[in-house]
Amino acid sequence: MSDGYSLNASCSNYWYNNGVNTTLIGFENKFALDKKFNAAIFSGVALDTKSGGSMVIDLKASHNYDNKGIIGQNLRIRNNFGDGAVTTQFRYSPCTVSVPVAENTKVYLNPHGVAKYNYTTKKWDTGAGAFLGVTQNFKNGLSVSLEGQRYNIQNPKENDGNWGINFILSKTF
Repeated sequence: MSDGYSLNASCSNYWYNNGVNTTLIGFENKFALDKKFNAAIFSGVALDTKSGGSMVIDLKASHNYDNKGIIGQNLRIRNNFGDGAVTTQFRYSPCTVSVPVAENTKVYLNPHGVAKYNYTTKKWDTGAGAFLGVTQNFKNGLSVSLEGQRYNIQNPKENDGNWGINFILSKTF
């Protein structure tokens, strides 16, 4: 990150156990406000096999508890403008862990709580989840991540769409 700013392009694909597939493509502008605090704005488009296309705008903030960035917290506010539904989701992760396991490779765990408001139905939906993944960074600014995610862990008997596998390809400029 030069002078506290970076631009990142990413393409993510999410496969859910209920057969739904989502592809998200976009750009993120990231700002290092100090050594431990970052803020970012992501804008992109999503194509979902269940609900069609939408525009996504994320506001993100992260704060590291330590100087190495191993333990931290983050907040993401996702605004989704889709066909038939407009939503805002708040996802807070009070304790994320990102551990280097080899040169340019890290394993991460991100437990989180979510609250989503649907402006169309005027209803809130809440839940908790976690994702566990691995990221490989390459010297040219390219990175690849593979993660498993479990949604709605507060309802362990419900399995339809409650877990998924995510593949993320990104390039930092």
